[in-house]
Amino acid sequence: MRVPDVLPDVDCSGPLPQVDSETLTLYRRVLEMDVLDTAALEREFGPDEAQRVVRKLSDALLLRPVPGGLAVLRPDVAASAVIHPLETTIREAQRRIEQVSGDFDRVMAVYRSTVERRNQQEGLLDTVTDPATSRALVRERIAGARREVLLMCGTDPESEHRFELIPAADGLPTRPGVRLCVLHQHAARYQPAVQDHAAFISRAGGQVRTIEKLWNHICVIDQEVVFLFDSSGVVSVNHPTVASAMTALFEQIWCQARPFQGEFVSRSEGVQLREDVQRAIVYFLAEGLRDESIARRIGVSVRTCRRHIAELLEEMGAESRFQAGYLTAKLGLLESSPNGIADRVHDGAAPDRLNG
Repeated sequence: MRVPDVLPDVDCSGPLPQVDSETLTLYRRVLEMDVLDTAALEREFGPDEAQRVVRKLSDALLLRPVPGGLAVLRPDVAASAVIHPLETTIREAQRRIEQVSGDFDRVMAVYRSTVERRNQQEGLLDTVTDPATSRALVRERIAGARREVLLMCGTDPESEHRFELIPAADGLPTRPGVRLCVLHQHAARYQPAVQDHAAFISRAGGQVRTIEKLWNHICVIDQEVVFLFDSSGVVSVNHPTVASAMTALFEQIWCQARPFQGEFVSRSEGVQLREDVQRAIVYFLAEGLRDESIARRIGVSVRTCRRHIAELLEEMGAESRFQAGYLTAKLGLLESSPNGIADRVHDGAAPDRLNG
């Protein structure tokens, strides 16, 4: 019995060879034969069945006619004959993908530079990376607001002075009659600078509220311009549609936030704030976030965050985060409830501070 070591590559544009249980059975029987030719197959299987066996094994690339008889192929040789042209096709496709990607990357660079230049010329988009210049720009626009100023202070540690963007010209943060709303995270209530600024805004007729979690720093003025802050500076977007959308987002969060006028919280209010923060932690635990990421998102130190997590797991009676996730789903702890998380797990006292 001859067993070729090579086989011409297969045209893989059509159906690929299939190997089923019958193919395996027939292949084993053929391999066990001492002599492999048409006559031997007919003696083994019968004349009609022998033709079907040859056709089936040939379709699977496991049998090949050769001069003077038939040859059984090694499975790895047959597989190589199928895989090689596929690999060649894949390499060619990858080369073409890289070529197309490179070509359109160059086109995208032209698009971005042109659109950015056009937006800047039309005053729709501007990026300011110099910190002093960006603060001056925002303060000037806030001071000139005609109807409202909405400021959301997120969690970026690079922006600890972001609340100072609101000027205090003539003893007032904005013009008379301008609605001023400032959002912080709950944890910011324990920062002296935020307390002082919140008290100043409240005395001047503005409003400050806090909520358990915020993501970005934004400022929306008169539903006309949006300032987006990050560690590299500020991006101003002068587009009414974008400004209206950001205003709607702000108002939705504002309705869920708790008032803050700069003073220390009472014990009862501290319990409510703690419940809000715990609900946020439960949410982030269910999302699988690490302690560092959770702490950054709720605006507290990692140490404080871990203390909250430990207290929360103890209240839930959970021995692990996995078990806490199960109890979260079972008890519906991510749903808003006036009773709070602790009461929904069991009756227990709660400390009145968020940040320690």
